[in-house]
Amino acid sequence: MLRTLAAATATTALLALAASPAHAATLRLDDPEGDAGGAKRLDVVGVTIRNDDDRVVVRVAFAEERNGDLIVSIDPRGARGLRLVAEKRGEPGGDGAIGQQVLPGAFTDTTTGPSPVTCDSYRLTWAGDVARMVMPSDCLHDGDYGAIRVAVLTENGADSDYAPGEQGATRWIARG
Repeated sequence: MLRTLAAATATTALLALAASPAHAATLRLDDPEGDAGGAKRLDVVGVTIRNDDDRVVVRVAFAEERNGDLIVSIDPRGARGLRLVAEKRGEPGGDGAIGQQVLPGAFTDTTTGPSPVTCDSYRLTWAGDVARMVMPSDCLHDGDYGAIRVAVLTENGADSDYAPGEQGATRWIARG
């Protein structure tokens, strides 16, 4: 009877593990406030990256609402990457123009060659001092990638802030 109970418990545990959804690896970065090179610069204070199975989600928090450009470089291990670009123009707190595009090539690419990008389903939300970018997985090598590393750059007139600081890019973030 004890042997049957142990087998049943083990089977239940295995089924529970098999039925559990995969969880993406999430990485959170803090970036020092005031390191953007001036009071009018777009200053990153925090970044959260989630590498889900079906999408990559990047949330960037700023010290204050400002106009400028946000570039998020996504580099898959062993392949060419891309850049998600967001552009915010207009008065803080008011209506303004927000543009978005996807460009080939990550800042940290170590491979060369053509890297065409088609990503009509990239979504951007920029409200106040927070921008959220969602890139479906099929935008990057038709979804055939694993771990990624990310770098964040802001610009308004010139490069303003870079996260993660002097490191160049985050550690590898597993796909889940």
